[in-house]
Amino acid sequence: MRIAAVKAWPVWREQRRVLAILAGVELLAVAAPIVTWSPLSRGDIDMALMLASLSLIYSVFVMAWEKARRLLLFDRAPALTPDVLATWCFASAILLPPSLAASVTAASAIGDWPSYNPAGTRPFYRYVYSTMASVLGATVASWAFRHHLPPGVALLAAAAAWVVIGPGATGLAMCASGDLGSAKAMLHLESYRLEVTTMTVAVGEYVTYRIGLPMLIWLSLPLAVGIQRYFTRAEMQSRTTDSRQPMDGQAWLHVAKIIVDASETVSILRIEAADSQTARLVAMMQAGCDAVGTYADGGLAILLPDCPPAQGDALARRLRIAMNYHKISCHIASASRPRDGQVLDDLLAVSEAELVLSRESSRRSANSL
Repeated sequence: MRIAAVKAWPVWREQRRVLAILAGVELLAVAAPIVTWSPLSRGDIDMALMLASLSLIYSVFVMAWEKARRLLLFDRAPALTPDVLATWCFASAILLPPSLAASVTAASAIGDWPSYNPAGTRPFYRYVYSTMASVLGATVASWAFRHHLPPGVALLAAAAAWVVIGPGATGLAMCASGDLGSAKAMLHLESYRLEVTTMTVAVGEYVTYRIGLPMLIWLSLPLAVGIQRYFTRAEMQSRTTDSRQPMDGQAWLHVAKIIVDASETVSILRIEAADSQTARLVAMMQAGCDAVGTYADGGLAILLPDCPPAQGDALARRLRIAMNYHKISCHIASASRPRDGQVLDDLLAVSEAELVLSRESSRRSANSL
């Protein structure tokens, strides 16, 4: 029974050359920290715990709904899914011995998995591979930084190892699987803006440690929050309307639950239209929204984190006015936390009740004519 379950793993659907690359990179990632092992000091262990704690706090507590928003923006795209974990992983590469740098990177990836995959649709074996590629990159970067080079040269060598090995291993697997389009997208320098920004913060952490102020490293957490939000909003604004198609309903429900549970205030707009084309038009008119998904037989649900009730109601009114102007027949409802409930089911129930009242009102108006 267990053998049959193992044979059913999605990874076995890949071609043999892809499996060979996956196995080779992952074995190297396991072997590299062992080969480069060096004695650990108490200070090294304390620093590793600090960096790993900052990464886990970011992933699990601070940015839960922000990570869900990141998934919504990048799930259909790209070769590199932006995150800010290099803030602490690259810092571990230039502050710690290779074995501890690998451990911090692995711990960061483990903590990031739930928020990276809130909809439960991402292949786990691909995440393991990208994690092991990052572990290999951190190990080699740490080894290069401690290889008795001048400080500037050592930093450049570590940065080159970090930037080349992780994305290089990912691109190699993509080429082997025939996904040349995504591999070419990784060659664009703009794909690395966020990575370079977070690596700069990591260098700042190294400087604060060298001048004897290691507790300032905790400031990297609010810096990472600001960087994540800035790059997420910039990417959201740059997206064309063609790329803002509604999510699948089941995926939207998974992500919406995470966002609602993690946000103090959040609004949901429900749009019930006559057909899916009308629904897509409504979604495109609501440019810049955080999450648009299909819901309830062709209708739409729009999720707006940090949107208070008054703002959600005002947005619903503006959408009704716009729909009337374009002569589009639809019903629109809004619900907000905490006014209408604390969990997603409460908000969906309140919005459904409002849609029912809207339908009844429309029927009465039509019968009176």
